[in-house]
Amino acid sequence: MLTPMLIDQINLNQLRVFESVYRTKSMTRAAKELHLTQSGVSQHIKALEEVLELKLFDRIKQKLVATPAARELYQHTSKSFEYIETTLNRLKNTDKDLAGLVSIGVPIEFGNNVIIPMLAEFQKKNQKVRFKIRQGFAFEMNHLLMSGELDFAFVDSFSLDKGIKTEPVYDEFLELCVSKKAQLPQKPHADYAFYEKLSYVDYQEDQSVLSLWMKHHFQIRNPELDVRVYITDAQAVSKLILNQVGAGILPGHLAQKLLNRGEDLLILKGGSSPLLNTISIAHLEDKTLTTAGKAVLSHLRSQLKR
Repeated sequence: MLTPMLIDQINLNQLRVFESVYRTKSMTRAAKELHLTQSGVSQHIKALEEVLELKLFDRIKQKLVATPAARELYQHTSKSFEYIETTLNRLKNTDKDLAGLVSIGVPIEFGNNVIIPMLAEFQKKNQKVRFKIRQGFAFEMNHLLMSGELDFAFVDSFSLDKGIKTEPVYDEFLELCVSKKAQLPQKPHADYAFYEKLSYVDYQEDQSVLSLWMKHHFQIRNPELDVRVYITDAQAVSKLILNQVGAGILPGHLAQKLLNRGEDLLILKGGSSPLLNTISIAHLEDKTLTTAGKAVLSHLRSQLKR
């Protein structure tokens, strides 16, 4: 059982009145400063002394003289009130101005290539806004959103908890890529028999992106593929592909960047239209965003629509 704290027995107004009386050295001046009656000020001081079980002020020759206990209490209360006042003013101004910390969750590759450049552009024009960026998968963002650690996040197709609202904002192609130097078993064909013979790299065993790709193109569920490496980073997957370890799935924007750079990359087309991965903004439906958070979200929405 927790021991009751002494502060639970004290009204904050009592400490505020004490601070004013000590500083002005007068109950009359404190009453005027705080817009209270002199008897009201006296009652607050009396109630505080009763809780603390000690005397805070002596009356000597009609003057108010602070006791040693009062001097020690004032040293701490004055600093605390100053800190609280500074914090309250900062929060009040933050709500009006574009300032403060905005916490955002992003998928690693989409974040690095799409979102972070947009945030950098925003920050150049709004230098009082700071960002805390968490990178990871949708299930990680789900936990961080529910715990209140993120203002909002970008997630791909993933079932999120109730209470998290999603808004689709971006479609990226998921491309199956292989090195042009790789020894393919035969010329690429739009049938599953060809893909069954390849070796692969993938992201996660329990949430296989390769399985999604095979299901989309060939209606094959739970394919038995020769996966040589599992690794969670798309850049690492691209390096393994280019080093001929196996074929792997890359976001379309990353595959295009590699092709523009002149890398020996071949995109395998599969048996139907490209597989789309929809990226959505996710946030707690009842979570209040700061003015800065709303501005950042609006900026990202407008940039993604382009």
